[in-house]
Amino acid sequence: MTDALNYLLHSRESVGGGVEIGGSHLLPLLWTHLRVTFEALLIATALALPAGIWLGHRGKGQLAASTAANVGRAVPSFAVLVFFSAYFGLNVTNLVFAMVLLALPPIFVNAYVGVRQVDRDVVDSARGMGLTDHQLATRVELPLALPLVFGGIRTSAVNVLATATLGPYVGVDTLGVPIVNANVHGDAGRLGTAILIAVLAIAAELLFAALQRRVTPRGLKLQDHDQDHPRRKAPMRSRTIAATLALALTLGLAACGDDDDSGGSGGSGGQQTTATAPADGKAIQRNAENASKPTITVGSKNFTEEFILGEIYAQALQAAGYKVKSEQIALKALKSGEVDAYPEYTGTALTSFFKVKTDDVPKDAQEAYTQAKDEFAKQGLAALAPTPFTDSNGFAMTQEGAQEAGGVTKLSDLKDKASSLVLAGPPECAQRTDCKLGLEQVYGLKFKKFTSVDLAKRHEVLKNGQADVSLVFTTDGQIKAENLVLLEDDKQLFPPYNITFVVKQDVLDAAGPDFQATVEKVQEGLTTEVMQELNSRVDLDKEKPAAVAKAYLQEAGYLPS
Repeated sequence: MTDALNYLLHSRESVGGGVEIGGSHLLPLLWTHLRVTFEALLIATALALPAGIWLGHRGKGQLAASTAANVGRAVPSFAVLVFFSAYFGLNVTNLVFAMVLLALPPIFVNAYVGVRQVDRDVVDSARGMGLTDHQLATRVELPLALPLVFGGIRTSAVNVLATATLGPYVGVDTLGVPIVNANVHGDAGRLGTAILIAVLAIAAELLFAALQRRVTPRGLKLQDHDQDHPRRKAPMRSRTIAATLALALTLGLAACGDDDDSGGSGGSGGQQTTATAPADGKAIQRNAENASKPTITVGSKNFTEEFILGEIYAQALQAAGYKVKSEQIALKALKSGEVDAYPEYTGTALTSFFKVKTDDVPKDAQEAYTQAKDEFAKQGLAALAPTPFTDSNGFAMTQEGAQEAGGVTKLSDLKDKASSLVLAGPPECAQRTDCKLGLEQVYGLKFKKFTSVDLAKRHEVLKNGQADVSLVFTTDGQIKAENLVLLEDDKQLFPPYNITFVVKQDVLDAAGPDFQATVEKVQEGLTTEVMQELNSRVDLDKEKPAAVAKAYLQEAGYLPS
């Protein structure tokens, strides 16, 4: 908790280094978050309030009110955001309109119900005094309905404040950025931002409550005072604050996904790539003696590429005679004894576990592996030889876009063309030296515009024409499936992210020589192109990782078909 509050009050370096986060750096995110909330509430109130009051006054529209209430509860917030971003682009305006749709139902329904609940005797008396319909609605029904009307606005305000955290998924940097990008902002950023959003929600609740009291007719205030003892109102306020705090807890817990999500996942489109054949004697030989050794638990991280790699290693070791179990878990589990081995990226190990700054990670793959291997050894862990492929950051363009830009094939080709191109990447890309900042410093590229998008949309923005150049992972299946141009990193901006199979040293010693030999043998065919294809079979063709791993081992000749 202390670290989370410190994150809100003071700037610090990001988890991976190279970026300043927290403190004053939250102000632009806060401003956008409040802007989206204010504009959405203003538009929703302007649309829903007159309609609700008028239909309530006329005694019609009950079906419309109930439908609005049901739609408001039934339509997922994220679905609304995805729809707007897919059809109308990635910008603040479309996020605002998506939030308007979410804010409309509570305001409309409460205005309608508030007017309909006005005592009919009061309405008839007002008509008998000669009031017109307009006067009746604005001078009698609206004032009497204000408590419910403000209840709807308060509900919408809290809903929009909470839902606006999804902004980064549709290319808008709101306070959701630290929650979504924990690999940059850490757990302190997640919790601190959730606390800040809860404070904003409480502040909105108190503000609208004060406004409600301000505009409520004096007669109603006196009536409320006579009928409700103050001690009866206190629990209601407590429940409101408790509900808002529950919202904060939900935000924090919902955001706490997998912290080790580096590397990429991709998809195919049905293309087949034959694995690069390893050296002679590639078939795995079963050794009956390995069955008498302790069961080996192979872990993996929670995304496609790791699922596939974990299955490749597990199935290969089983073919060599070992007893193997698979788990979707990583380094913490390895050190605690829950798993015995798992595949890790050399660049991730150096930056995330051994606190090497991104700028200081060796650009040479073998040198990066050696450094990671030495650090793992200090913890009693062995890092086996790395894979041929590296799943590092890269930038891609469509074939058409690359041709229109003069047939570019490498990043340095963009030097005189970037000023007319739109770059897309995750929110933290703008400040990372291994992303947009690095393109500016190393390649001298100044793009026309930077569009912030969730990583899941990194290929979609290229397909939809919303960006000309987008950050990708070099083993993404979409690169091959969609025939994208992966621009060569000819000045070695990005650190290497080869896979090394990390295993506890005592497990490796007990397993005997077949263990390391089997692992390093099945890696020989894992080139970048092959890894793209394997990722693609899972993400686009919807095959199971276990089936894809088995097919790879058979196609490459490690297992019999």
